[in-house]
Amino acid sequence: MTERRRTPALHFINPRFREFRNLSRFVSSNDSLSAHYGQGDVSMLRKSHLFFFLIGIAVGLMALIASGFPKFVSAAAVETSGSTSAKGIKVVMNGKVFQPNSPPFIDVGTVYLPVRDIGGLLGTSVSWNASAKTVAMYYPELTVKLVYGASNAAVNGKPVALIAPLRIVDGRIYAPLRFFSEATGADVKWEASTRTANIARSVDFVRSYASGILWLNRETGDLYSAKDDSSPAVGIGRLDAMLQGEVTLHGGWGQGGNTVLTVVDHYGEPADRYDAYGILLHGGRVVAQTKASYEGRYESTATGFQVYDPDGWIQYAVLTDGKIVTVYDDQGKAVKTYDVPKLTGADDVYFVQGIGDDYLVVRPNRTGLLTLVDLKDDSVVTLADKLLTGKDLANARGGETPARGDGLLYAGNDENGQLYFYYADPAENGNGDSMRLTYERPSYQEERDALPKPRTLSEMAAGCSADTVAAVNFQEGDQLYVPYVGADKEDRDGIALACGILKKFASKGVEETLPAYFLDRFFHGMSIDFKQGDGVQIYEIGGGKMAIGAGEGGKTVVLKDDDAVRDYGRLEVLPTELAVTPNPAYFGEKLHFEGDNGDSQASTPFVVTWLPILDHYSSTDPDPSLVIYTGTTTFGRYDVTFAIPAYGKAADGTLKPIRPGKGAIRIPSLNGGPFSTTNIDLLPAGKPFLSVDGVPAADPSLAPITVSGHVLVPVRGVAKLAGQPVVWDAASGSVLIRTKPSEAAAGGATKGAATLWINGKKAAADLQPVVRGGIAYMPIRAVTAAFGLPVVWDGGSRSVNVTTTNGER
Repeated sequence: MTERRRTPALHFINPRFREFRNLSRFVSSNDSLSAHYGQGDVSMLRKSHLFFFLIGIAVGLMALIASGFPKFVSAAAVETSGSTSAKGIKVVMNGKVFQPNSPPFIDVGTVYLPVRDIGGLLGTSVSWNASAKTVAMYYPELTVKLVYGASNAAVNGKPVALIAPLRIVDGRIYAPLRFFSEATGADVKWEASTRTANIARSVDFVRSYASGILWLNRETGDLYSAKDDSSPAVGIGRLDAMLQGEVTLHGGWGQGGNTVLTVVDHYGEPADRYDAYGILLHGGRVVAQTKASYEGRYESTATGFQVYDPDGWIQYAVLTDGKIVTVYDDQGKAVKTYDVPKLTGADDVYFVQGIGDDYLVVRPNRTGLLTLVDLKDDSVVTLADKLLTGKDLANARGGETPARGDGLLYAGNDENGQLYFYYADPAENGNGDSMRLTYERPSYQEERDALPKPRTLSEMAAGCSADTVAAVNFQEGDQLYVPYVGADKEDRDGIALACGILKKFASKGVEETLPAYFLDRFFHGMSIDFKQGDGVQIYEIGGGKMAIGAGEGGKTVVLKDDDAVRDYGRLEVLPTELAVTPNPAYFGEKLHFEGDNGDSQASTPFVVTWLPILDHYSSTDPDPSLVIYTGTTTFGRYDVTFAIPAYGKAADGTLKPIRPGKGAIRIPSLNGGPFSTTNIDLLPAGKPFLSVDGVPAADPSLAPITVSGHVLVPVRGVAKLAGQPVVWDAASGSVLIRTKPSEAAAGGATKGAATLWINGKKAAADLQPVVRGGIAYMPIRAVTAAFGLPVVWDGGSRSVNVTTTNGER
């Protein structure tokens, strides 16, 4: 087989098993990137201190620049300039140790903490714009902006004088901890013996990074959001609630113009009570909300689902009050409701684990037994009775009120009425093995009977070859590997090796019952996909063994064969790590890189972009990347050489100059995953070069020269670009553009220094040419006058860029 280079991993998130990729699915509030924030983990602010917070933040932050632009010092300098050692300083907020990203220090009796960490401590968002030398801090009803060197800063648009100092240590901005803390109404006590700053403050706002940045006022229910740390907090509506206990804020469905948030209020002693508030946002505003109250248990509920349509997926958002499930379209309008107690025949409050256009998977609070409501045939099924046996079923029906639950977790569905679940024994408290189970809805039996009979393992193995296989793919969690494609002749040996493993399964494999191996719910293993549409998955289980399937657990075929395991390892090849040569590189110099990005198509556009490394970038800023090369890959393989241009194409299609300095070369990655990048230092060209429509000219006859510090370009070469004639009159030593020799003579042209004539007139003195090596050169300023072509000198790259009439690159 053709050997491929092994390179560091490319990470690409693909949380669904391969067989789920085209299926309708639900999204619960656990599916967001947000974590469960406990009461001690969130930053909240008491409303009664908001006024002092605004003034205190303004004055305190402005104190950062009171004495003009601060001097940059190192941590060592701080230690040796009358300050106390920073070792061992702790910051404790409401009894919990706060972990700053950079250590605090003491200077002249004052504890300093980085401004960004103060934002995390106090529950604000903070951004730093290096080019504008501005710190911005945002909070509900608060915007603070500080510009270094100014004597005032702006608090909610109003100037406030600065009165306290700023320290910058190792490039980080530090501010006095006590001043900021007390400005927010906190009580600060310094314990010298333990070197601890104890901060006590009643909290009022819950903050979360679900669906951007969110704040919830516990007392008023007011909700605020910001797109990122560089955006102000704006009001989005109000939660109608009387919050009592530990409050957490979660993100959920975010498709089709809708976003669903969930607020959970956990309270009550000794009984656990949970109030779950569902909030639907549309157009950035609260348009609907519900409240569901549970006792003794809480689990996240489905907040949206999608249904396949030939014209594209249709997105729906979901809210529930525990009894009524309401479905909303992509305009935020309620289009359907389900009365769950009426459908199930049991008066209870329900968690909604899964929902589709013709089914609901719900869990009643009291029994905890997951229940299917099949809307196609109006049946109601207790799933434990269908999926569990023996002690597992007995434990599920153990009679506790509320019960621990049956250990079943909804995982997804397919278009043929099959529902997928994970099962883990509740008695193990999440520490035991889990397995995947399948329930076939009887209402879809007719559709399943009409499907072609699936091939057996032996049948697939017997027909496995490079001619019958579409692709062999490898994945280990979020890490993808280079695929082997049946249409690629270079991959035939690799496919033959994969087929050899499959044939061994068919001849030597034995049936075993296995636990679930991959609790992260990502696919781990090799999939052989056949051209006729079916396929098989194989994964390693250790001890020289492999198994058929995706590691979900249950009965499967197991192969023990050391040679097969070694072949499997040989087939796992990572996409090439991007490396460019030379590095550093100069504008106009040839840049080269080659490799395999894992694309499975015979020919795919290959776009190379330059991304400058910026001190500050916000999602609201224009995309700074510039396209510097376009080509194609062949089954993911590329071999690229091009001259580094002085200009790149921006997202709006315009040419923009590339600035020298540190940046990254970026190329497309495997199957549309994250870009592969490598950092590079880009330096000004060693000598001036000419670019045509942003692309360095390869023709040496277009190379410019420098005379007495001025850049000149070859007249005849530029004339060729313009498609215009130029005449050299040897008798008078004149360069004639749209001028006859007789017109130059009548105008006084005489033998001597070269002169430039345009439209029958002698050009201005600063446009006159020079002759070197028998070639006439003109100043770049003369190009537009002579040929009507826009020309720009870029000192950063040392490039003369000529824009032709069509402007095509």
